Amino acid sequence: MTKGDVWAGLTLAGLGIFIIQQALVLDYFSEYGLGPGFLPLWLGIVIFTLSLTLIGIRLLGRPEALENKGGTSAGTGRALATWGGLMVAIALLSALGFVVSFALLTFLLVLVMERRSPLTSTAVAVGGALGFYLVFSAILGVPLPQGPWGF
Repeated sequence: MTKGDVWAGLTLAGLGIFIIQQALVLDYFSEYGLGPGFLPLWLGIVIFTLSLTLIGIRLLGRPEALENKGGTSAGTGRALATWGGLMVAIALLSALGFVVSFALLTFLLVLVMERRSPLTSTAVAVGGALGFYLVFSAILGVPLPQGPWGF
């Protein structure tokens, strides 16, 4: 497993470098604020940094930090449920808008996947959706898909 992790880390490091290289061609800032190069640049930096972390942990002999405890059918079912919830949220995006579909997805993930109470799930879903709306729509001015309620 160690060799596979190192090779995966090297591959991801290469991907990170490629993304950074391509992002540097784009404008970091534009006349309206952040430019098209902002997100890919930081995405490339994060991928590169995490890939080096993966390689470092494996080569320094601390594999317990990354040990896979073995897959179970319950874990596979939860992963598929997460994927299914994401697909439903994407399908509902145009009908309900980003804020509502994101809140529903977050509610599902917290309630079902994290097994938290409905009250906690609702609070996280509303807080997360409101946070996304405030950051992207109100502060950055990025138009999010709107539902029939105007948000």
